[in-house]
Amino acid sequence: MTDLLDPRTTRLTTRTPAGAPPLRPLALGAAVAGLAASGAVLMACMALGLVGWFASDGGSHGDTKDAIRVGADGWLLAHGARLHLATGAVSATVTAVPLGLTLLCAYVAHRLGQWAARTSAVEDAGTVVLGTVVMAGLYGVVALVTAVLAATATAESSLLRAFAGGFAVALVGGGSGILAGSGDVVEWRSRVPETARAVLKGALAAVLLLVAAASVLLGVALLLDFGSAANVLSRLHAEGSGGLLYTVLVAAVAPNAVLLSGSYLLGPGFAVGTGTLVSPSAVLLGPVPAFPLLAALPAEGTPPPWTDALVAVPVLAGALAAVLVVRRFPAHELGTGAVRGLGSGVVGGVLTTILVGLAGGSVGPGRMAHVGAELLPTFLAATVAMGVGGLVGGVAATWWVRRAARASE
Repeated sequence: MTDLLDPRTTRLTTRTPAGAPPLRPLALGAAVAGLAASGAVLMACMALGLVGWFASDGGSHGDTKDAIRVGADGWLLAHGARLHLATGAVSATVTAVPLGLTLLCAYVAHRLGQWAARTSAVEDAGTVVLGTVVMAGLYGVVALVTAVLAATATAESSLLRAFAGGFAVALVGGGSGILAGSGDVVEWRSRVPETARAVLKGALAAVLLLVAAASVLLGVALLLDFGSAANVLSRLHAEGSGGLLYTVLVAAVAPNAVLLSGSYLLGPGFAVGTGTLVSPSAVLLGPVPAFPLLAALPAEGTPPPWTDALVAVPVLAGALAAVLVVRRFPAHELGTGAVRGLGSGVVGGVLTTILVGLAGGSVGPGRMAHVGAELLPTFLAATVAMGVGGLVGGVAATWWVRRAARASE
């Protein structure tokens, strides 16, 4: 959290020593980075598909091409490509995004974008923009080609969403890496007003604080019902390589579970199937799939009264984020502190709503076609709770700064 709010150390631009050959153009380095970033994680997913195929039935059903396609489809899902499944009379569309895998793809793209910028000639902002577009475009093309090659009569990914998702992941991950690796060539911070930077950093801090609280809630819920999770694993016969694969699968969707826990803290809660609700005020559940993380779901019925107090967590997250912002960007006027605190909370609520929306989707046919939170109630709860907390925290922190300044005088 302190790393988020502290100013970054200035990085020097990579310069060509005297007599050394000139550096390659950034567009060329970004092209290599885009191909490497997409290919590295894609190959890992396909390899994992092969391991899972052998671990499940010793390779007695299907062939290696089927296992590779499963890995490729999982990689495409991480980029938001809808997967349409059709087997006989049963069909389903999987839209849920395994955000853990998405974060891994974005991280790999970020690191390779950094490498491209540090080992290439970065001349100005136009060069950075061109390199980012080239990297994102090639990444999207790889996703599009993968969707075409992995398509079968029973499983087919959306081509447009595959390209758009790959482009977006590389644009955010690779673009931020190229910008970070370009050093002081593109000095954009000085051009952004201080209030805007304070609001953005405060919003990110508020989101991270809420995510941290949701992670604690999920971890405690799993520990309290650890026996159920262990029972699920025993019934699935997850031993040896099978247990390792389930661990990877849980890690891929763990961010989804954390974000849905955040919607629980906000109050509206979330659904685990059509007609279900998990919230601090009521829990309505039907049959749920045998998956270890679902052991954290509370018992059906009316929750204990103390769970209503959990809705104060987003308010506290907004308030603490505003305090951190005022410490990083000292404000001596109550109006300024109020605007920065309120803006941090409201923008943080908007970002939280977007993330919660990405955490849900369809995971199968029938009831499981609806998993996630309703966005409008989540948006209202997040912006109001975090906005009020940010307003109070911003005013209180500004008052304290003014009081400390007067005392020192």
